[in-house]
Amino acid sequence: MQKVFALLPARGGSKGILQKNIAPLLDQPLIAYSIQAAQASGVIDDIYVSSDDDQILSVAHYYKAERLKRDPHLARDDSPTDPVIAEFIHRVKPAAKDIIVLLQPTSPLRTGEHIREALAEFNDFPTCHSLISVYEISNKFMKAYVGGGEFLHPLAGEHTSYTRRQDLPSLYMPNGAIYIFKVDDFLREEKIPRTHIIPYLMSDDDSLDIDTPDDLAIAAQRLRERLEDGKKCN
Repeated sequence: MQKVFALLPARGGSKGILQKNIAPLLDQPLIAYSIQAAQASGVIDDIYVSSDDDQILSVAHYYKAERLKRDPHLARDDSPTDPVIAEFIHRVKPAAKDIIVLLQPTSPLRTGEHIREALAEFNDFPTCHSLISVYEISNKFMKAYVGGGEFLHPLAGEHTSYTRRQDLPSLYMPNGAIYIFKVDDFLREEKIPRTHIIPYLMSDDDSLDIDTPDDLAIAAQRLRERLEDGKKCN
């Protein structure tokens, strides 16, 4: 039977915020929001936190996630995510057709409903290789030029810089909140599939990625607003 694994990559080092992944946000550490979103989704079989940091792993255990002690060489500032996923697959050994839902711990406004909807969308498109969560951005950027060298070069082709905005296609920016793919599609090239990608659209507000103390303050305000809205509904 096909299983769905949530994987939260959460290294200990961070520059903008000390111990960012467990920085306090209202009454909980930051990573708790992603663990609880996976739990609340109702579609995740097992939740794993991959980290080199014992304190983060202790927090993960407290919130009832499985712990995976990451190899230190995969926890440097410049370490990509793909080898972290490969380490998870090598050690946990999910089946080829099992699904991995990668959840960035710095996306505290992503909810269980987002995860549930994204997985349903992924399962509805059997020909896709991966799903990524995105938010819509202005398509005016397709009219941009790239510098370097003597001349400017149109970013998206020679005609786009002279095309009306209403005639340009929509643009979407990945927000890092959700990536979904099957184990065998990852193993084909040892990376998150870069082709046959489908989007899961999220709002600009819910796409907040925590990188600075100001981002934490914004997230706290939005979470308070959610709590207030929930009280009004009750």
